[in-house]
Amino acid sequence: MSRDIQRINIISHNLANASTPAYKRAWPVSTSFNALMAHDGATGPTDRSTGIEASNDFRPAPSRHTGNPLDLAIDGGAFFELIDATGATSYTRQGALALDAGGRLIAPGGAAVAGVAGDIRLESDQVNIDRTGRILVKDSVVGQIKLVRFDDMSKLLPLGQGRYAQGSARPEAGDDRASLRQGHLEGSNVVPADEMVRMIETMRHFEGGQKVIQWYDDMLEQALSRLGQY
Repeated sequence: MSRDIQRINIISHNLANASTPAYKRAWPVSTSFNALMAHDGATGPTDRSTGIEASNDFRPAPSRHTGNPLDLAIDGGAFFELIDATGATSYTRQGALALDAGGRLIAPGGAAVAGVAGDIRLESDQVNIDRTGRILVKDSVVGQIKLVRFDDMSKLLPLGQGRYAQGSARPEAGDDRASLRQGHLEGSNVVPADEMVRMIETMRHFEGGQKVIQWYDDMLEQALSRLGQY
């Protein structure tokens, strides 16, 4: 029943983010007892009380056209590299980019978007961005967005708000298998109908567990009652 509660929490989080750009659905994975005892937090956020690990589904989702020149959708399994105010690095596929007061290109949440040659600073959002991430102003390249691929995306550690830490995943050399689409945003890969089916199945399993516990409780009460007669 504790595992069912954890599964319901994961499914509920998916449903709450069904319209969040580039959100990747999580799905519950049961962990063996031996793996649970050996878990050190390096491979994912396992709940020790239930043995349930939330693993992310990185399958791509359809994108929608927005017309905003700083909205970018990634085709292929790559990520934007972000650098926050403390210098920490994280990765995201959320491409609703913007400019801060200093003209620095930032992602949702305020972290700077890394360029191939460092920070990217622009005087205006009226730019052209090609499929390789090069930023052009009047046919002059003023920067290039860095795209990062990993050997195994399942090893990335979720940080919340669509960002991931590298964890034990290793960056792959070259990003030629990924490209950008300007004026588009990737959607969420959550299918609400599928999540609702999983929610109903989990609730029924939980209710079955409740009935078993109630049956044991009634049986114990009868046994104690009969023992009291002697």
